Amino acid sequence: MRRRVAYLALILLAVAALLAGALTARAADPAPASTTGAPLIHSVALDLTINPASADWVDTALSDAEKDGAYLVIFRLDTPGGLDDSMRKIVKDILEAPMPVVVYVSPNGSRAGSAGVFITESADVAAMAPQTNIGAATPINSSGEDIGGALGRKVTNDAAAFIRALTQAHGRNPDLAEQMVRKATSVTAERAERAGLIDLVAADQDALIRQLDGFEVKGPKQQTLHTAGARVESRDVPFKTELLELLINPTTVFLLFTLGLIGIGFEVFHPGSILPGALGGISLIVALFGLAQLPITVAGLLLILLAFGLFVAEAFIISHGALAAGGIIALAIGGLLLFDTDSEAYEVSVPIVIFTAALMGGFFAFVINKAVRARHEQVHTGHEELVGMTGEVRVALDPVGQVFVQGALWRARSGDELTIPVHEQVVVESVEGLTLTVSRNSPQDGQSD
Repeated sequence: MRRRVAYLALILLAVAALLAGALTARAADPAPASTTGAPLIHSVALDLTINPASADWVDTALSDAEKDGAYLVIFRLDTPGGLDDSMRKIVKDILEAPMPVVVYVSPNGSRAGSAGVFITESADVAAMAPQTNIGAATPINSSGEDIGGALGRKVTNDAAAFIRALTQAHGRNPDLAEQMVRKATSVTAERAERAGLIDLVAADQDALIRQLDGFEVKGPKQQTLHTAGARVESRDVPFKTELLELLINPTTVFLLFTLGLIGIGFEVFHPGSILPGALGGISLIVALFGLAQLPITVAGLLLILLAFGLFVAEAFIISHGALAAGGIIALAIGGLLLFDTDSEAYEVSVPIVIFTAALMGGFFAFVINKAVRARHEQVHTGHEELVGMTGEVRVALDPVGQVFVQGALWRARSGDELTIPVHEQVVVESVEGLTLTVSRNSPQDGQSD
């Protein structure tokens, strides 16, 4: 009996072991490549100017790709360029990403201008759509001109060395890349591929992924890519990033800063309006956020503040418009000099600055002038508005009677204690409760009692 129990226990243990082995083997068996085993590719839109907002977007996209276990990240680039600091942050993020990163200048009609050249060359794979271009990466000053002198040479040499380091590390053409910095050279996708500046030209993203299969990556992440059957997850630029890009645009910041000062100035000189002050405060706070993100010049900021000082002075000093004109000029020049972005793609709009300076300057001076004048005028509310008005005597003043003023009959007293007959014209001198003190409007000799 005991043997039978022992045999039964052994049989049960054997069956349990077989079942456990089968389940383990099934769990370890990878799913077909068409489902969970397919490599994951994140395709990320980067059709933005290069600024702190787009730099944060790239950082977020790469972090999300790492969390999702993405095999590859493709940035679909279309940019005129932007800020140097933001470009270098993006380049560092791409170089430090754990997975290979492809920068694909697309779709057709797109460009990788200025800072976009550095971002493209930092990628493990640089690719372009056929009808795109890349180049024109010469540093410029805030006026859109080449930086001259020793500073210009310093900035240009730094940028040239940086682009050479990126292209050499990835086995590309450093000479053509350096020409884009020193001579603002720009080339088509076809020429860039022939010259070895980029790795691939692909008609669309599907064609790019096919060409990436078996591609030999050069540089720090050297490897052979396998993208056959890859799953692609596309990510567009989120609304938050688009909004931030708008708020830190130099032209937007200038407009918000100007409107903020106008709104607060209006509230100071015309207290109680509330709405202009509230909108001005909001505009100024948002503008200060943008100013904190952008490289600004002290001269530009001081000129803008001087402009508003001149507008205020125009309301108190008779200058026949000279102060207002000076304010408009100072505001326009200050707006043009306010930002030092070293990028044509990130300049303040000249027509908008000039138009805004003329429009806002004139409006600001007009409003303050009216507000100051109103403060010096007599009060025109309640009974006090009757002071200085003329009326007609209806009940003779001896010295108290009644007068008709502003469509109403009032109890009145003669201010000079003289008798004023009926139908005489009088002027209101003061109001005490419901009694007016009046005097003759056109006193006539011999009409005293």
